[in-house]
Amino acid sequence: MDNMTLALAKKLAVQVEALVAKEYGAKPFSFAVCDKDGFTVLFHKLDGAKLLTINLTPDKAYTAVRMGVSTADFLLRLQRDNLNIAYFADARFVGMPGGEPIYNAQQQMIGAVGIGGLKEDGEVAAKVAAAAAAL
Repeated sequence: MDNMTLALAKKLAVQVEALVAKEYGAKPFSFAVCDKDGFTVLFHKLDGAKLLTINLTPDKAYTAVRMGVSTADFLLRLQRDNLNIAYFADARFVGMPGGEPIYNAQQQMIGAVGIGGLKEDGEVAAKVAAAAAAL
């Protein structure tokens, strides 16, 4: 597979809900998956998730795929190099944890995942992205 599919995105949605229920107390959150070009394939908002996650979560996935790194790493770069996020000239870029690139078995980026509304956004996104290659 060389790009994200809706079928894989749906499998990831089931997996992330189970993960959050088991390890993080079933808190409400939002989940987004984009393809390798940054286009949203799936957006999933659980009942009770914060409204700000509706725009923020897909933008985390978008940032991760466009920059090719997690949004946590992107944030570190902004801080380390003292860069304003506007430097990148993309209003959708987000500099906060919760976005992770997804790779296939050949280590090609096929998309990204975004998690919003949890204190552990970055941790959950990393676990889901790591498990994606096995699905």
